[in-house]
Amino acid sequence: MRNCGNKKVLRQLGCILLLSTVTSCAARKETTTVVAEQQMPRYSKELLLADFDLLANSLKEAHTGVYWYATEQQFDSMVSAQRLKITGNLSTLEFYNIAAPVVAFTKEDHCDIHLPEAATAYLKEKGKFMPLTVVSLKGKVHVLNNPTPDVSIRGYELLEINGRPIREIYERIFQTFAADGFILTSKYRELDMHKLAVEYAKVIAQPDAFELLVRNPETDEKQLLKVNAISRTELSQMVKTPEMQKMFKTDPSPATLEFSGPETAILTCNTFSNPNYTAAGMDFKTFVQQAFAAIKAAGVENLVIDIRENGGGTEGNEDFLFAYLTDKEYRKYKYVQASAFSYSFYKYTDCSGRKDRKELEADLRKEHERSEDGRILRKPGIEQPEPVQVDPYQGNVYVLTSGWTYSGGAEFSALMRSHTNAVFIGEETGGGYYGNTSGYSLELTLPKTGLQIDIPLLKFVLDVREIIPTGRGVLPDHEILPSIQQFLEGTDATMQWTKALIEKGRER
Repeated sequence: MRNCGNKKVLRQLGCILLLSTVTSCAARKETTTVVAEQQMPRYSKELLLADFDLLANSLKEAHTGVYWYATEQQFDSMVSAQRLKITGNLSTLEFYNIAAPVVAFTKEDHCDIHLPEAATAYLKEKGKFMPLTVVSLKGKVHVLNNPTPDVSIRGYELLEINGRPIREIYERIFQTFAADGFILTSKYRELDMHKLAVEYAKVIAQPDAFELLVRNPETDEKQLLKVNAISRTELSQMVKTPEMQKMFKTDPSPATLEFSGPETAILTCNTFSNPNYTAAGMDFKTFVQQAFAAIKAAGVENLVIDIRENGGGTEGNEDFLFAYLTDKEYRKYKYVQASAFSYSFYKYTDCSGRKDRKELEADLRKEHERSEDGRILRKPGIEQPEPVQVDPYQGNVYVLTSGWTYSGGAEFSALMRSHTNAVFIGEETGGGYYGNTSGYSLELTLPKTGLQIDIPLLKFVLDVREIIPTGRGVLPDHEILPSIQQFLEGTDATMQWTKALIEKGRER
């Protein structure tokens, strides 16, 4: 059973609280330190090794997909290399910098690491941040705001920060948090808006001022300027402006249906999470049933399904929607695998209580069984895929995806890519084409340092055609992103391009 919620929302909340990704050990070589670490708790080598070993062993014991994209030898080699970096008298943040790459090496976006509350609160209060919001488009990073009233660089390309090329900075930060497999679109989206400033502060440095090299996209003229650091509160205010809200549209509705002309319908599904629908006074399955009844009644020939913001949700909703879009029987998963029926590190997790532990174990045993080859697999009949509808939609289907299309959203995309002729437009999905490790999870809290790690327990392997490289998401037929000018204006270039493609087809 999986209910992961909307991954985009979870990421944004984590960023607001400074709970998102962290730096590798190499960041401590910067001449400007990440934060005033001397004021954070410090720990002996013995205590740090104990926490580190608990983290590594817990991942190997519980994370079912830990060897999906790397061999056991490769994972152990990474663990050994990071362990050698542990010396005595390290701060919380310094140890965090060593542990984070190990978590990221699982290459599973459901596996996260967070600073303890005290360190998070300290960074929120004392941190120094770059006064920029950005967006990454077509391989370039663009500035979305004027950092001061007398500096006008909105729309400019960001080339360097404090003498370091922006590509090098992104690559450095990318090493500190996981994505599914080798997907990069989700990592680029992760650093949009104010999140580059947050991650730069944790991974690169927190100087009093920033030298920015920017390029005017209209004149190609470069400009070097200096801006002072701002507080976390000031950075948060930057994303609340009307201009920022226009650029980063956030639809409060979990799903909508609208008609564009007499022959086209646009079905937007921002989440598969049942709690989101309940909060909006809706029911997911009822909405889907009514939507397709309206689509059929209108005689729609072209259906656009927009799941660019869909970060997943309640298991089964993705194939309930898919069942209205195929006329062929299908099998959703090759298998679902659990790592174990019980775990040795319960006392350090959110299942430390006897009642919680017994409930988790009961659910795992109810839904899984030991197979002949020794694996623990989901029992037949548990969470069966939705039966194909009697009269599914037979028109043209266009699916819009982005780096935020994740978990259940990516599974829906994979089913559509494997079993239909739908046309995909936008970006590579942020979730893997062949599945993910999610479902039940344990939140491990390291007893000495307080670092928290979310460890997913179930490996979901989709039964899809092998048409995508291992470790990648669903690749679009047409990779469409807005220009920086379109983005600044709030123009939905991907949707406009899709409508133009449909119109071109109608004219033939």
